Amino acid sequence: MLIIQIVLSSGMVQIGVLTTYDPVPPEVEVKARALGSAIAKGGHVLITGGDGGLMRAVSEAAFREGGTTVGIMAIEMEGIDDAHPWHNPFNSVVIRSGQSFTSRSSMVVRSSDALILVAGGVGSLTEVAMAYNMRKPIVVLKGTGMMADRLVNLFPDGFIDHRRMVRLHFEEDPQRAVDLAAALAGEGRGKAHLMPNLER
Repeated sequence: MLIIQIVLSSGMVQIGVLTTYDPVPPEVEVKARALGSAIAKGGHVLITGGDGGLMRAVSEAAFREGGTTVGIMAIEMEGIDDAHPWHNPFNSVVIRSGQSFTSRSSMVVRSSDALILVAGGVGSLTEVAMAYNMRKPIVVLKGTGMMADRLVNLFPDGFIDHRRMVRLHFEEDPQRAVDLAAALAGEGRGKAHLMPNLER
C-alpha cells in the first residue's frame, strides 16, 4: 500500500487530532476548542480528517487564532455543499486525497509528527493503531469520553500490545496535551517511521 506523507514545514510540528463526527457533551467540545487554540498559539500545524463534528470545532479554534489548519479529505467528502453537517470551512489547506475514509487515515497519521486523540470511535481507534505501528507519539486527552476514555481503561500501562513499541500518554488538560505532543514529536524527529515492526 502506498502511504503519502505531507510535510508543510520542517520548522513546525505537525499535530494530528483524531476525533469524532458524532455529537458530544458541551464540555468535550470546550476541551476540543481549547486544544485547537493551544496548537495554533504554540505555532504548530493542525492536521485533521478535514470534516465536521469535533474536527470542525478544533479546526475553527485553531483557525481563529491564526493557525495553519490542514484537512485531508476523503473522496466521499469532496464536493459537499456548505449546508452539509460535515462541511468544514476552517481548513486553511485542503488536501483532496482521492481515498476512502479508512485509507485517508493513513495520510493523516503519516503526515503528523505526533497525534492527540479526543473522544473518537472505531475510525479513531484504527488511526491510533496505525500511529502505534509507525511509532508515532500518541497523546490521549482524558475526560473526553468514547474511545479516548476506553483506552485509558484498556491500556493503563500505555502499551497496546506485547511489542511495546510506543507508549500512549494520557493527559487531561488540553494545553499540557499539546505541550507533551510537541515535546514528544521533537524527540522523535529524525527517527525512521517507514516500516512497522512485523513481529506478530
